[in-house]
Amino acid sequence: MATNSTLDPNTLLAARQELVPARSGGWLGGFSNLLRKELGQWWGTKMWWVQIIIWVLILNGISAIVAMTESLDPGQLLQEVVQTFLPMSVGAIALGTVITVQGAIVGEKELGTAAWVMSKPASRSAFILAKVVAYTSGFWMTAIVIPSAIFVVITRQLVAAPLAIQPFLVGVAVVALSQLFYLMLTLMLGTIFNSRGPIAGIGIAFVMTGLLLKGMIPMPVLMITPWPLPDISAFVALGMPLPPNWYVPIVAVICWIVVMTAVTLWRFSREEF
Repeated sequence: MATNSTLDPNTLLAARQELVPARSGGWLGGFSNLLRKELGQWWGTKMWWVQIIIWVLILNGISAIVAMTESLDPGQLLQEVVQTFLPMSVGAIALGTVITVQGAIVGEKELGTAAWVMSKPASRSAFILAKVVAYTSGFWMTAIVIPSAIFVVITRQLVAAPLAIQPFLVGVAVVALSQLFYLMLTLMLGTIFNSRGPIAGIGIAFVMTGLLLKGMIPMPVLMITPWPLPDISAFVALGMPLPPNWYVPIVAVICWIVVMTAVTLWRFSREEF
């Protein structure tokens, strides 16, 4: 039997280059390896540029059409374009998040990869948080940052009125907060249900309720949901007067994100593999 001392050192080095040491233990055990794997699914495949093309065509395409076809004075045209782009971004990205993420956990449970990963030196909390970081950064870059940068360029070319960048960036941040809410909602549902149907159904129904039935919802209920965020994002970006208690939905959404993250971690920790 050959021993390590009889092997070519170059062979040993080559064999070990593909291995990444992992330490077990701790609630974030294996997080770096899991995050590398999740980010690889975004940036190591065609997913990233497909996402960019989709969002640029939808968000920037419609905004450019509005800018070129509306017959308004420059100030009104700028207001119309911004009030198209940001609220549309909130709704479209929310739907895209639900559709894309619905199988993030259920799919791995169905294929058995979740059980396989849990048999390795990796914690369940690291499994969830790696997905949160990867999907958040992926959506924020492909669906929010890049289309928003393109929107600024398009607006400066097609609209005579100047777009104030700092307020616009605050409006974009509201869009990002909304996306994170729907991401955590979908991941939480993925730990509760064992099939994609209820996850997609509940998630899409929640988004569509906010888009279509918002005016029928009692104000106290509406204010603790993410549904006012589309209007808030546009008001902030344009420097328009904000509605009373505008900050309540933002604080409520942040609290919901914290609660849903905790529920997701707790529920996944109770999964039997």
